[in-house]
Amino acid sequence: MKKISMKDIARELNTSITTVSFVINGKSAEMGISPATEKKVRDLIKKRGFNPNSAARILRTGKSKTIGLIVEDIGNYFFGNVAKIIEVEANKNGYSVFFSSTENNDDKARQLINKMRNSSVDGYIITATQGIKDEILKLKKENVPFVLIDRLIPDVETNYVILDNYLGSYNLTNHLIDNGYRKIGFISIYSEMSMMTEREKGFQKAIEDAGLPAQERHVLKVNFSDSEEKIIKSMVKFIKANPQLDALFFATNYLGVMGIDALQKCHLKIPADIAVVSFDDNDLFRLLSPSITVAAQPIKEIAIQSIDLLLKVIKKEQKQSMTVGEIIKPQIIIRESSPKRKK
Repeated sequence: MKKISMKDIARELNTSITTVSFVINGKSAEMGISPATEKKVRDLIKKRGFNPNSAARILRTGKSKTIGLIVEDIGNYFFGNVAKIIEVEANKNGYSVFFSSTENNDDKARQLINKMRNSSVDGYIITATQGIKDEILKLKKENVPFVLIDRLIPDVETNYVILDNYLGSYNLTNHLIDNGYRKIGFISIYSEMSMMTEREKGFQKAIEDAGLPAQERHVLKVNFSDSEEKIIKSMVKFIKANPQLDALFFATNYLGVMGIDALQKCHLKIPADIAVVSFDDNDLFRLLSPSITVAAQPIKEIAIQSIDLLLKVIKKEQKQSMTVGEIIKPQIIIRESSPKRKK
């Protein structure tokens, strides 16, 4: 349903937006607006479900005191926890947060940005999908406050808070190598987004620096949009086709969860038959026996840095045109799934 605006109210009553504004702000008598006109405006506002308090605040201050948070999947461990912290920090500063998930779909991301724009949000925190470069450039051109999190858009200078995905992947791979693993499989998704390409680069560089042969058949990529069942089947096929592998590196936590399922279907035990590590932590990884080694994202730090940076731009303490980038280092949490190999 289309959002009702003051312009819609004025058009339907064949009056001016100024008249509607005066009624909303309680200035009818002061500005010489008749009781009959005032009643018509208030009755239509009630009938159409228009929010006059919100509208009045926007008129007075130019601010809605709302922030749009657009992430890949609000149900994901990482994004869900980031959203929770951003909401708490925003509320401390008098702001509400609108949450939405893109499901990594460009069209949905565009729709969400436009929908929130129509709702007069004061700024955005966005996990960009691959194909919304034009929308991000438009926000930048129109000087709309926004911060990108988790991933960058190539060749676009913006405010951002991201993880050093390359370093996290490099260090996680080195952990396996240092513990004696030499035939390491890498499982990721097809993606040109910065965080995924950097994770693969970090993995490949660690393999190269250790003098291990780079073999394409040790890498599996799946489509993000594929069903869980299809992805697990692809993993099972990959694992069975590469019995020489002594370790697996999953590039995301949801792939790691599916990978554990796939290994069980292949009747392989962690870590007796194969070691496992994953980029991104998950409650399941901590609670499993054996627990899973991860490169963990400092969720609280990422969330607080993101909302703090956005609020500085909204409050004009920082110019949108003067871009600020925060790169946060991941933490390698060593657990039971990747012990030193027995010689």
